[in-house]
Amino acid sequence: MKRLLADSMACLVMLAAASGAFAQYTNPCDGDIARFCGNIEPGKGRIADCLRQNEAQLSPGCKEQHLSELAEVLRQTQQACEVDSVKFCGSELQQRGVRLLNCLKLNEPSLSPDCRTKLFEALELMHY
Repeated sequence: MKRLLADSMACLVMLAAASGAFAQYTNPCDGDIARFCGNIEPGKGRIADCLRQNEAQLSPGCKEQHLSELAEVLRQTQQACEVDSVKFCGSELQQRGVRLLNCLKLNEPSLSPDCRTKLFEALELMHY
């Protein structure tokens, strides 16, 4: 019975793959990466740095992806830093945005590890 179930699952996976159900994801920045960063060795943030340097010339799809990623990282940062924000930046909470990020950055040595990690992800994406 187990063998029949395994064979059936393998058949379903092959059929789904053949039908395109598992279509390969294409990154909206692939063209921009090839155009602006084709000679850059991937790794250690080099491609991201290259895209930042060419930000004004990026395709609309690539810019939209960047903004979407930034919004998600900022949401995660807000969530990870909720306690630290109140503890270190209580008066800055009214301001949010850059003033709050500045406050958190000034208190970086005292931040929780999760907050510190998310803060620097957000700052890096914002080119801050």
